[in-house]
Amino acid sequence: MFARPPLRVLLTMMTALLVPFAVVVPSSPAAAAEAVVVTPSTPGAYSETGTWANARDPGHDGSPSRYSRTPGSTATWTVVAPASARYDLAVYYSASVDNAKVEYAWTGGPDTPTVVNQAVGGNAWRQIGSIYLDEGQTFTLTVTATAGPAVTTPNLNVITRANAVRLLEVASDEEPVADCGTDETAAPIVDAAEQRFPSYRLSQHGTMVSLAGDGWNVSIDRRGFRYGLQVDGASAAAPHPTAGLQLAVPGRAPCDAVAATLTAADASSTRFSVTFSNGRRADVTVVPADHSVNLRVTAADASTGSVRAQVAGGMNPAYGLGDLGGFRTDLNAYGIRNLDYYAQNSAGTTNQRFVSTFTVFPGRKLAQVVLSDESLAVQVDSAATLLGVNGPQMSGLHYFFGDMQTIYRRYAEVRQSAGYVNSKPDYTLFGVGYESYGALGYNTNQQTITDSVTTYLDKGFPLSWVVTGSGFWPYGSGTAQGTTSSFGLWGGKYPDPDRYKKFLHDNGIKLLLGARQSFRALPADGGTYDPALDGDGTAVGIEQGYFIKDANGKPRVFRPVSFPNTAAMYLIDPHNEAAVRWFVARSREWGADGYKEDHMFDGTANRYVNNALVNPINEGLEDDGKLMMVRNSAFSVAGSILRINDTDYNHGPGDRDRTVVNGLAYAASGQPNFYPDIIGGRIIGDLETNTSKQRYLTRNAMMAAMSPAMSFGNEPWRMNDPALVAATRKAAQWHAEYQPYIYSAAVTSYETGFPSTATPLPVAFPDDPRVRDLASAARKQYEWMFGPSLLVAPLYGADTDTAMSRDVYLPAGEWMDIETGERFSGPITLTAYQQPFGKIPAFVGGTGILVHDPGARDPGDAVAAGNLRASVYPVAAPGATFTCTSSDGHARSRITAKNTSWSAEDIVVRDSSGTDIAFSRNPVTGAIEFSVEAGLDYVISDADSPEWGLEVVDVRPAGPVVTDRAVPVQFGLVDQSGSPAGRGVTEVVQAAPDGAERQLEFDTDDQNRIHTVLRTQAGVAGAYVVVVKAADGRRLAHFTVKVT
Repeated sequence: MFARPPLRVLLTMMTALLVPFAVVVPSSPAAAAEAVVVTPSTPGAYSETGTWANARDPGHDGSPSRYSRTPGSTATWTVVAPASARYDLAVYYSASVDNAKVEYAWTGGPDTPTVVNQAVGGNAWRQIGSIYLDEGQTFTLTVTATAGPAVTTPNLNVITRANAVRLLEVASDEEPVADCGTDETAAPIVDAAEQRFPSYRLSQHGTMVSLAGDGWNVSIDRRGFRYGLQVDGASAAAPHPTAGLQLAVPGRAPCDAVAATLTAADASSTRFSVTFSNGRRADVTVVPADHSVNLRVTAADASTGSVRAQVAGGMNPAYGLGDLGGFRTDLNAYGIRNLDYYAQNSAGTTNQRFVSTFTVFPGRKLAQVVLSDESLAVQVDSAATLLGVNGPQMSGLHYFFGDMQTIYRRYAEVRQSAGYVNSKPDYTLFGVGYESYGALGYNTNQQTITDSVTTYLDKGFPLSWVVTGSGFWPYGSGTAQGTTSSFGLWGGKYPDPDRYKKFLHDNGIKLLLGARQSFRALPADGGTYDPALDGDGTAVGIEQGYFIKDANGKPRVFRPVSFPNTAAMYLIDPHNEAAVRWFVARSREWGADGYKEDHMFDGTANRYVNNALVNPINEGLEDDGKLMMVRNSAFSVAGSILRINDTDYNHGPGDRDRTVVNGLAYAASGQPNFYPDIIGGRIIGDLETNTSKQRYLTRNAMMAAMSPAMSFGNEPWRMNDPALVAATRKAAQWHAEYQPYIYSAAVTSYETGFPSTATPLPVAFPDDPRVRDLASAARKQYEWMFGPSLLVAPLYGADTDTAMSRDVYLPAGEWMDIETGERFSGPITLTAYQQPFGKIPAFVGGTGILVHDPGARDPGDAVAAGNLRASVYPVAAPGATFTCTSSDGHARSRITAKNTSWSAEDIVVRDSSGTDIAFSRNPVTGAIEFSVEAGLDYVISDADSPEWGLEVVDVRPAGPVVTDRAVPVQFGLVDQSGSPAGRGVTEVVQAAPDGAERQLEFDTDDQNRIHTVLRTQAGVAGAYVVVVKAADGRRLAHFTVKVT
């Protein structure tokens, strides 16, 4: 038996649920300099604004500890860097249960402040980031006091602490360039005849080597392996002016390539041996493929610390880069430089959890990615466009060429083949959700959740899924409790879990539990493992070797793992397939419908880098049939939706701009099914009366409704403004009604790789320069294509409590306000377009076809859900098509608009069974609306020429087309993709001008052309109509022959 661990103090357990917070980080050893520490007593190095006072207890090393309860007050520390180096940045503050989540901002830090929860981990150094400083450079760090009720005294504001800041040198300045040596190896000069291979052509002239494919070209100068990229004959990326490749030994500056020799070429690739300025070598393989090129670089010396590839800088704009490109306030990622980028690399543990280096340059028809689980190098600025891996090998560097659809298709194929797997989305998670933490905070239990969900439903808020993220496990004495890996051990807060699940299922709601792949370590390893609370998971994991091992083959101890916040934890080994299968099998013991994956980890503090640490667990749970909300992943998403970093009113106004940018950065990175987290974040204590927060919540709800996934927490009916309550309910009901449309777009994204669910405008309209910088805190024109038929432009950002209008840019095309029916021809900017609370900020365009379920709006009304309807708007051009995927993910319905008239009297709707379908015309928008049955296709046609949707081509009568004659006729029949469709014809009917019909014999040749003989009647001239039908009587198409 294992000994019961000692009781933990209360503060240790204040890390509950989904709150990001600072953690204890072991100090990194200083490389050459002493730590620089600044406190309020350091002369000239500390200043304040607002209201601050001395705390009762002293801070670090007896220095004064300051505190403030006044939101907006700031404390600033100033340091002059003693040497050019990279420094770990840490803060020290006094412990208190009333401490707040606060914002730290510093010189050269992230675009948005770093949030640290001072309620935990006080009286110790807390690393919050790192920074490179030049010798003599002035560095400042500022903490800003935040608002919220104190835990012990709710009528008082929370406390923000200010005490000490530490800069600890962890790496000296880069080695001088001269240390790279002066290797003067000359690049060979070669003139050779062009070589042709199935996928590319290879030519050599002088020092230049050219690989050319279909529409793309890679030109390589052997001098420095300087390579440039061309697409459709135009330059997409110029060569870097110095070198295209760099190698670095650990702790030293990278050295440039100086010369390359082409060593071999065949149908698979072209190979080079590259020499660098320090005499080191690397083998480079260039692998051409369909609309892409893969560069594989392997250093000859396995001790090489990094491999980098680069083209010229100045490639502005650029989009993507996952959380690296999203945790800022401008969707344009140009200007980013991070040469040590990896998953969960900060003490907050929430900022960098979706790792991607995919970068798209829409106007250049170019994208790039380096796929690796190692630490990565990324630079997209004026100096270079660089990708790299901090290790001796880089095999996953790819460049993609072509239009946006082609680029994203190829990226999805490459990503999949590299083992980064996307999962087919599930319908449920694209409906409206509920997260108990946002509604109830620490007061979550079976009864409170049941009551809250019941009220949501009674008040007309449709819910499809519910998250219980934490606290469903057993509790012991004091603060002892279980974890998400307690596997089936429900605690006293959930006395009847089967009844809890039944309540949800009876209301059509699926249950998701929090999932984390950490296990409490044994007391001998500094952990608090207690089988009565934690189950047997730790014991079995040790016995079977399921945990990540240390150098001695024993379970490696990780500390901290943020949540659950205990002294030591073990982690499932993601590379051990048996371990993953075991974890998935044991997770079934909870009996949940799915999981909110929320693994919290500090890679920096634990000196452990694995970008795909969580990917295998997510894939395993998804393959087991579970609904998956993903938070941690590298490149792919093994789930339906991807949650962005926590949103919260208390994060401050600037974080609202980051919220939208973060979601769109995911979409640009090829993962468009973003979930912008709980509306309002944590409980808003004064929501009943605080007008600013009420407006924020309402705007947040509408922004979330225009996103692929949304969820509620804060209960909107607490607001004392009925109009705002109604507006939030309208947002929820709209999202629920259009869930079939949203899901169909998500399936299209999964199947094509193109981010259809939410397409950033620069990706949707790559040739329109006016869309490139709209999504930014400066412009606040947050717009995206929401599926193929909607442009949405929710009013959101730092000014949610005051703004009532936004400039809205509509690109080229026809657009219609979805509510008012007002039409616009783009490109056009709608200046100060009004958005009163509750306005649906959507414009119909693109294909102009939507599907929706009116019965899903209100769970309490008499309209049954499941009656799917299509709406075809007058902006749909003839031939526009939309494919609806049913909720089972399989049955498809293709809806095609072939009509030229929009008058109800001039239109007919027919399904693929040949049946005429009843329809109505919306009096406001003029949209044609009709019911849709899964698996049937529909065509809207002009009433005088109703047809199914195939096209007759190349009609060739033989001889004079006159009355009283047999006229041989041949014609082709193609579907909407242009493919021959003649084999589907089983009947050809002739209709004479007098209405007489005659069935015609026909045959089909080996070209799929149909041959028949028109029988014209004596004395009956005019238009003879030839109709072709399928075996089930469907009218496929028709054409007219003029008979004289």
